[in-house]
Amino acid sequence: MRRGIPLIVVMALVMILLATPVVQATAVSKVEASGQSSSYRNINLTWELAGPAVEGDGFHIMFSKSPFANASNATLHSTVFTGPTTALAQPVLGEWYDDCQSSTGDGDWAMVFRGENGSAVVPAGTVAIQCDLTGMPAGVEVFLAIWSFDSHLISDDLSEVVTATSTAVDELPPDADTRPVWFAIGSIALSLVVLLAVLGWKERTAQGRSAMLYVAPALMALALLTFYPVGYGIVLSFTDANQSALGEQSFNGLDNYVEVFTSAGFLRVLGFTLLWTVVNVSAHVGIGLALAMALQGRVKGKVAYRTILLLPWAIPSYITVLIWRGIFQYDGLFNGLLGTQIDILGLPVPAAAAVIVVNIWLGFPFMMMTISGALQTIPGDIYEAAEVDGVSTVSQFRHLTLPMLKPAIVPVALLGFIWTFNMFNVIYLMTDGGPNLWFGEPGSTDILITYVYDVAFRRGLYGVAAAWSVVIFLILLWFSATYMKKTNATEAVV
Repeated sequence: MRRGIPLIVVMALVMILLATPVVQATAVSKVEASGQSSSYRNINLTWELAGPAVEGDGFHIMFSKSPFANASNATLHSTVFTGPTTALAQPVLGEWYDDCQSSTGDGDWAMVFRGENGSAVVPAGTVAIQCDLTGMPAGVEVFLAIWSFDSHLISDDLSEVVTATSTAVDELPPDADTRPVWFAIGSIALSLVVLLAVLGWKERTAQGRSAMLYVAPALMALALLTFYPVGYGIVLSFTDANQSALGEQSFNGLDNYVEVFTSAGFLRVLGFTLLWTVVNVSAHVGIGLALAMALQGRVKGKVAYRTILLLPWAIPSYITVLIWRGIFQYDGLFNGLLGTQIDILGLPVPAAAAVIVVNIWLGFPFMMMTISGALQTIPGDIYEAAEVDGVSTVSQFRHLTLPMLKPAIVPVALLGFIWTFNMFNVIYLMTDGGPNLWFGEPGSTDILITYVYDVAFRRGLYGVAAAWSVVIFLILLWFSATYMKKTNATEAVV
């Protein structure tokens, strides 16, 4: 009796399997393809079903440059699913790279629905589907077929293979009119030639005239690679240039500047830019000065210490920034060591602190080496005289060291301010200006230069971005002039 139990169980399972209906995908009865489209590298593919599609049916669109008898020898272009469409969006024609439409047999065609991941979905009852397939090889015969599958994602069969050739010719835009550009470049070059010729004619000595020849290439390169782009950017800031009308822009007066100063995030991004710059430059100078002073005396291994401290500045910045980004990730080293779960790069204040810390790490070695070099030029006998006179160490630093370091610190701090004000790569690689809490406005860690990048290359507003750039230039120009006047920076250099 016990030996018969397994046999009974097996027979019961066989009966259940035989009684279970086999689910098959709705068969494809007819496939047609045409390459006579007005769009470049486009083929229209239409297939009819043997009956109404049911939920769970799916259709892979396969293609190849050579005949194929099974799907493994072809490439998948796109997939159409059959399922509920109640909560799905129905895009307009031309919105997707594979525009597909479906018909339920009433003679009307309707756009397919799209899921959250962009997958094409048609309702149950569909009897025909047509798709405009983009990205097909141009001028080459393409073999296409439909590979249908059922609700269990089990491939059923491959339809007949049809062929089509995309015959549309690529329509390139007309060549841009570069005559104004060449005219401007030629005018600049001619002006420099005339200027140098006049100066050379006025110069009485042969040595002075030969000096003009040596200076000419540098002036020419400076004019063409710096002055001309700056001038073109200023001109562009008074136009409505954008990614769809570049080269056909028109003058719009001060509209771009009005948009800059009235934009919702202007004061916020300007404020963070100033905070970012002041904190970083202050830390660079302060830490650099402290380390330079610490390594100035008779310290054992001084050269090794300086070499190690120089590494953050010597290593390419993008490598350092990406390492720090990994450290500050939610599952990174920082949270791992402290046992915390802080989304540092996803919260405004921690993200701002993180990018500032990283930029301080990158910048202090340069200041340290610059100040160390300046300390080497200070005569040691003045400190010996000060010690003889009983001057304290603090007073020596305040009244002797700092005044003598001023010729080095003042100009390098100004240079650091300009560099940091326009420091793009740290914020771009660390946070990309985020977290973005305000739609259409600068992110929490955006500074002016990173926001200009967004305006130009993500929103395509070249005229507005040029206006932002002019504002940045004017801010730096005003600060530099004020700084040099207050600190006598130019006299300090001399």
